[in-house]
Amino acid sequence: MIDFHSHIIPSVDDGSQSFEITKDMIRNSISQGVTHICATSHYIPGEFEQEKNNYDNIFSEVSDFGKQEGIKVIKGLEVYITPNLVDLYSDGLIWCINDKKYMLIELPMREFPLYTEDVFYELRLKGVTPILAHPERNFKIANNIELLKNLVEQGNLAQVNAGSLTGAYGNTIKDVAEQLVARNLVHIVGSDGHNNEKRNTYIDKAYEVIKEVNIELYKWIESNELNILNGEEVNPLSIREPKKQGLLSRLFKKK
Repeated sequence: MIDFHSHIIPSVDDGSQSFEITKDMIRNSISQGVTHICATSHYIPGEFEQEKNNYDNIFSEVSDFGKQEGIKVIKGLEVYITPNLVDLYSDGLIWCINDKKYMLIELPMREFPLYTEDVFYELRLKGVTPILAHPERNFKIANNIELLKNLVEQGNLAQVNAGSLTGAYGNTIKDVAEQLVARNLVHIVGSDGHNNEKRNTYIDKAYEVIKEVNIELYKWIESNELNILNGEEVNPLSIREPKKQGLLSRLFKKK
């Protein structure tokens, strides 16, 4: 298993606040059966602006510890969307997972910015494939899944949080996450781990949920997650349309 989304680099964002916490998070990942964990620290202009040399120095220490424990730690960022992401990328201020072609990008939790599709398009022209972080937690997408469908149809990918599938964020988000899984609208999984307590690097039970909800997608993720990590092209499964509810189901839901 690969954890594509974690905040294990210490003292650079709201994730791990010490190297000891980072060690616990990595050891927890190993206990979950994870072979690679992506250190996707926040890049939020004006709040968490990662300086590459500083990130690389701390990453090197974390990576060395990971090797000692038997897990590969991979470079990355969780980039907060802004209209000038292409400029930030061109200037070397933001980077992709494993320094390849896939970039993890976060939207505001309650908004779907009007410029989202334009920014993603501009990045793809630069050879970068955007991966939308935890779309199931975005208020606009949760209420209109077609927004995510459009992004995926345009050539972008999406990452689901493990906690969303296990109910850590509540039943509403769990339901949305399962809908996305059922419709082939997610492509990788991340723990979004922030610490060694409630927001630890738990991930294995989420894979069990995916396997139960959509075995075809489960097998696709198994076959393609390493390709994504290595920056190779992948062919996502066809998007499924939502199942139509019967009359009794609709009446029951209204009550």
